[in-house]
This record gives sequence, structure tokens and C-alpha cells, in this order.
Amino acid sequence: MGVTVDFQNDGCAILTMRNGQNRWNLTTLKQFNDALDEVEKNESARILVTTGEGKFYSNGIDVDWRKIQRQEIIAKFNIVLWDTMWRVMHFPLPTVAAINGHCFAGGAFLAMCHDYRVMRSDRGWISWNEMLISIRIRGPSYEILQRKLSREALRESVIFAKRITGPEAVKLKIVDKIELETNLISRSKQIGFEALGKNVIKRDDLQIMKKDMIPRKFDVSKL
Repeated sequence: MGVTVDFQNDGCAILTMRNGQNRWNLTTLKQFNDALDEVEKNESARILVTTGEGKFYSNGIDVDWRKIQRQEIIAKFNIVLWDTMWRVMHFPLPTVAAINGHCFAGGAFLAMCHDYRVMRSDRGWISWNEMLISIRIRGPSYEILQRKLSREALRESVIFAKRITGPEAVKLKIVDKIELETNLISRSKQIGFEALGKNVIKRDDLQIMKKDMIPRKFDVSKL
């Protein structure tokens, strides 16, 4: 089972990616979006926490899959990928990425699209390694980084492609908190519920506010 959703009694929906390194291809993107559909259909869900299974939160694009695809499939993949990222960015619930392990490239982009991020304090790196494999970051990918990373974080984790640990990620404000693995989900849930506070926030209003405050401008279909 590639992606599962656990609806808990307190209103938290926990989405868990279970595809090994959780790399992105059309199949895994569909699984992820199907899971998001489940969450949106469940009216009792109040917050969304996403996480991975094992050593990886996500290791980015499935490059082995991508390099054997026809150009029209790659074009479709690019559209679905960035539509998925922005779907998370504008999701109608508070979203928290519980970064359980390594979080590279496309996986790091996904984490940054959440409202909040909690990373393991004792293991795992977050990094954009495009520099190391001669890939330029432009258009839709740069748009997300520009909105979410400080200049210092952009310099360290993207321009110089450093592998950032949890404690370093907090200092660079890439993530909000760090926690031991045993407390990762509970801390992520706490942050999500604290975001709501005692306010009665309607889903539609939250989504509209996110779209207004973090508008999407780049049209992937024109790539």
C-alpha cells in the first residue's frame, strides 16, 4: 500500500508515504493525491500531518523512472508534480510535515509546501541536491523556494547543497521544531492544533486566505 491515511478521533489525519524512498512518479503522485482526496472528503478532519515510513520522508523525483519516459509523459508529470505541491500549499486544513528521515530535492519541496515542519533531531538531512547533479532550479521550483526560504537558508541548502541536520534546519528557519522520533507525530499534531487554537476556521476561508497570501503565479503548462 503506497500511501495510507489514518483518521484519528481528535480530528488529525495522518498521511503516511510507504513507497520505500518515497520518490515521485505518476503512480506515487496519484496515490498521494488520492489520499488528499480522502482527507478533504472527511468532514471530521481538522488538521493534516504527513510523514514517511523508514529512513526517508521523500527522496524526490524518481529519476530512474523519469529518464525512460517519453517527452509527453514527462510534460504531464511536471504538471501533476507542481499541481500537487501547490495543492498542499493551499490545502484547506493546517498542514504539518513530520519529517521522519532524509528529505531531499522534490521531497524537500513537498515539506516546504506545508504550513509547518517538524524534523527529527537525531537523524536525517534536508537538502536540495540539484547543484550536485547539474540541474537548474527555475520557474515553479524557484517560486516555492523564494516564498518559503530565507536568503541564508537558500544559500546553505540550495546554492551550496549542504545536507542540513535538524538542529541546523531550526537555526536556518527551514523547519519550525525538532523532536526525537518517538515524539515526532505527537509534536506535529500539537503544532497543527495550536495553529487552529480556539478559533472556528472554515475550510473554504482558510484555503482562500492561503491563496491570497501565497499566490501561485508560474504556469507549469508553458514549460
